[in-house]
Amino acid sequence: MSVQLATMPMGGPALTVVDVTSSLNDVLKEKSPTDLKMMNRKTLRAIGAVEKDTERFLNNSAFSPSQQTAFVLNLKSLNGVANRGAFVRSAGETSSDESDAIFCVQTAALMSKLHKDKPIARLAMIGDFPICIAKDGTVIVAFQWDYAAWTSGAAGFTDEAQKLADKSGQGAHLFVGLSGQVSPRLRQELEARGFTVHDRLAQGPLK
Repeated sequence: MSVQLATMPMGGPALTVVDVTSSLNDVLKEKSPTDLKMMNRKTLRAIGAVEKDTERFLNNSAFSPSQQTAFVLNLKSLNGVANRGAFVRSAGETSSDESDAIFCVQTAALMSKLHKDKPIARLAMIGDFPICIAKDGTVIVAFQWDYAAWTSGAAGFTDEAQKLADKSGQGAHLFVGLSGQVSPRLRQELEARGFTVHDRLAQGPLK
């Protein structure tokens, strides 16, 4: 099992289906893999990824050209969000197979979806996992996951998220957005710790 999925804070199966938008389909039809890489390189540098991280990501064979492009377009849609380069660095460093690539693509897509309703100011990292800090200070944990269960890893990750919220000051809210389903135990544990939990945010086999 890859590093990223082996250390996921939430237990349960990850999503295995990539949603491809019509705009992405158009780009894939119009451009060759070489052209896609050139476009993605330009976009990643424009959103703040440093050259070293950009090249590592673009040369990571875990991502197909279409997955690379989907990830880049999802990050690009987070217009104005600071520190997107941190997610690029993590994706390039820790992704070792297709499951990791799908996780990165879909997590970025979920962030984009949440950004439309609750504008995100910047990304922060808890280990290798990207966390969103909304403009109102809310700490947003976005997980593209079919079914999330309470585990020891989830407990530790929750503690780190709470510390991040404390650093934000002013009693920052904590929000978990999951594409799939949250187990009853996980919901209970998170809500007891002050998290707002929304699941089933995207279509999938468990909806």
